[in-house]
Amino acid sequence: MQTGNQFYQPGNTGMKRPRLGCTFALLPIAAIILAMVGGWYLYSSWTFYSQGVEVQGTVVRLESSSSSEGGTTYSPVFSYTVDGRQYEYESVNSSYPPANKVGDVETLLYVPDRPDKARQNSFWELWLLPLILCPVSILMLALSIFIPLLTRVMPSR
Repeated sequence: MQTGNQFYQPGNTGMKRPRLGCTFALLPIAAIILAMVGGWYLYSSWTFYSQGVEVQGTVVRLESSSSSEGGTTYSPVFSYTVDGRQYEYESVNSSYPPANKVGDVETLLYVPDRPDKARQNSFWELWLLPLILCPVSILMLALSIFIPLLTRVMPSR
């Protein structure tokens, strides 16, 4: 007779190993994809931060976007000039109420060989997404490794 606190051992046909199921296979796949996206954003932000040239950008308008819940957020559109040529950049960050007003001046960064590519020189614009994505992907990878290991030593019920 077997008791409920016996561990699974090969050859012990009276107990079944806990099964994780097919959906568990998606966790490491999602973790790898998330790590790649987070790594790309980290690299991109580091490139802007280390190689970017500062330029002053002026908010020329606020672009509105509506969410599925019916709320509206606003993202600033900056105008800046490099070598006598004018460019516009719409921030990836939007908020309600708007974080900027038309006429506000902020520091932007652009890559020297691509002045049409710019980012606002702020923590939120450069580092927030990598700061969220990289640790979450590491946690997901750790779970995808340790959960199968734990199920091998867990008692079956």
